[in-house]
Amino acid sequence: MSVQDVSNKATLKCILASAHGEDIDSLLSMCDNYPIPTRKKRQVLIKVSACALAPGDVRVLAGHIFLQEPPGGCPYIPGGDVSGVVVEADATSRFKAGDLVVAMFELPRPLNGLAEFIAVKESLVELASTNIPLVESSTLTSSALSAMTAANKYCCEGDRVLVLGGSGGVGCFLIQLLKARGASFIATTSTQRELMLSLGADVVINYQNENWFENSDLLKGRQFDLIIDLAVGYDAWQKARHSKLLKTSGGKFVAMTSDNALVEAHNWWQLTTVFLPMQCRELWTRFWPSCPAYIWHNGLDVKP
Repeated sequence: MSVQDVSNKATLKCILASAHGEDIDSLLSMCDNYPIPTRKKRQVLIKVSACALAPGDVRVLAGHIFLQEPPGGCPYIPGGDVSGVVVEADATSRFKAGDLVVAMFELPRPLNGLAEFIAVKESLVELASTNIPLVESSTLTSSALSAMTAANKYCCEGDRVLVLGGSGGVGCFLIQLLKARGASFIATTSTQRELMLSLGADVVINYQNENWFENSDLLKGRQFDLIIDLAVGYDAWQKARHSKLLKTSGGKFVAMTSDNALVEAHNWWQLTTVFLPMQCRELWTRFWPSCPAYIWHNGLDVKP
């Protein structure tokens, strides 16, 4: 179907989540007659080519974070990071019908992506690269953006960097961007050794067989300037401090995950108990000269 044909359609095909829960297969189903979204002013209507899923989508499906619950309740269309073709935009928009684009979800809810069409705020849409297929482009808006902000903000040329959880969506981009930023040495934890080496890692530690904080090669080498945690949580911060792998003076521990792998917050108080300890930890390390800097980083915060 061409982008011009949408005016003749009243419904679309999509994936619907009927409820919240852990058994994703039982929650999701195909719907053939869901209403096509009505584009509002300053929105872009996109015919979706691909939708990329990430841990945030799993949290929404599970119903773990109250701020991410769909405003209209269930059923709803999950997924939020998409690539596709512009169908319709404002006359004054920088986009026009036929443009190839990528779009990210509006924080904090990744919704409406697993459908034939999606209406997105123009500010959340960018032209897609002509050098990257649209399917792969759908992964750029959140995962690559998170990696780019971390690499640009915390990595300096010549830094020795350790990435915990390098083979995930963010990690695969991050390894490449750290190398491009001039990191002199990159170690990572992953079970996918060949993939990590091909993306630029110098050392890959299989965390199923060995603890990174006990790795003899790392312990004998120079201390790291930067550790970026994508997977572990509070325990990684403790191990980084006590193993002396991270420099005390000038060393940075960047947490891009919460203290615990499973985050559950059904009200503001519970949400506060999740993030307040991380913010307090960041504050006190600023005034503790014998401790590396702890930094809690919101991966999608693009402010300088």
